[in-house]
Amino acid sequence: MKILKKFREFYYTVEDDILGKNDFHCFLLMIDYFFCFLLHGCSITNYFVYGFYAMRNNEKAKYVTLRRQRWIYSKCNDPSSSHLLRDKDYINKNFKDFLNRDWIDVSVTSYEDFLEFLASHKEVFYKPIEGTEGKGLGIIEASCLPESKKEELYQEWKTERYLLEEKLDQHQVIKSIHPSSVNTIRITTIRTDKRTEIMSTVLRIGRFGDVNDNYTTGGIVAAIDRDTGIVKVPAIDKWHRSFHVHPETQVAIVGTKIPFWKETLAMVDQLSQVVPQIRYTGWDIAITPNGPALIEGNYQGNFHVQQHSEHRGLYYRYKEVIKDIGENYG
Repeated sequence: MKILKKFREFYYTVEDDILGKNDFHCFLLMIDYFFCFLLHGCSITNYFVYGFYAMRNNEKAKYVTLRRQRWIYSKCNDPSSSHLLRDKDYINKNFKDFLNRDWIDVSVTSYEDFLEFLASHKEVFYKPIEGTEGKGLGIIEASCLPESKKEELYQEWKTERYLLEEKLDQHQVIKSIHPSSVNTIRITTIRTDKRTEIMSTVLRIGRFGDVNDNYTTGGIVAAIDRDTGIVKVPAIDKWHRSFHVHPETQVAIVGTKIPFWKETLAMVDQLSQVVPQIRYTGWDIAITPNGPALIEGNYQGNFHVQQHSEHRGLYYRYKEVIKDIGENYG
């Protein structure tokens, strides 16, 4: 029943004139989805986000689907080292030279040091160490919290293992698009035996005044031209809605030139060498007035963000790059 509910939700929400929005057509597409699952290993989300319902099989074969992404992970990443790019405390420790901000792990921090951290920073991000897709992420103005609330939050975050991070100041070009969220650059890389290959470059933007820019929870994404650092196509959300300008702020998205682009690409090349056991990573980079800063790395970075924003499948490109990876991780 959960599968049927999810299928119907996508069918009736995705904005595409091809979808007839009636139960009979929905039933026919469910049959088509079943064959797509068998032939291409696609999930329901793959089926609707990529528009498989309107594609020929030779086009579907070009996309990284759920089954194909598992193959990519198996070829690139050592499962026993996944925590190094999954748990945010490990990320912050291993990549401390690239963060450009203060942070603490509340689970191993004394209450006195917790209070000192809050006193040192006007605004603070909080996020669970093992969180994904922006779940549990939020921001607080520390100066507005009464002492009783600080103690309550300390006990909660210590038990549930949260990180606190100083809020980064974004470059005005990026901040102006949607000021409430840190609008990050997602650069996906594979480190082969020869070099670091950039697979995708995408601008992620928040919506509705949310602090989160995550695509799966309502954010929008736009492909960046990797040679120029310019957004040349409209942003898109997972329901196929397209945006030349941001719908809340009316700031242009198409034509945005990412500041410090060369420096960002150079930093990503360095990042990819820090944890050699993890070759495939989606890097989330914030652009500050002084240059790029790492937010986090994702050892299972989202393929929807890459392929939907570019409106094309990247599976053949991944297969070609993976040929240059040796037999052993690292």
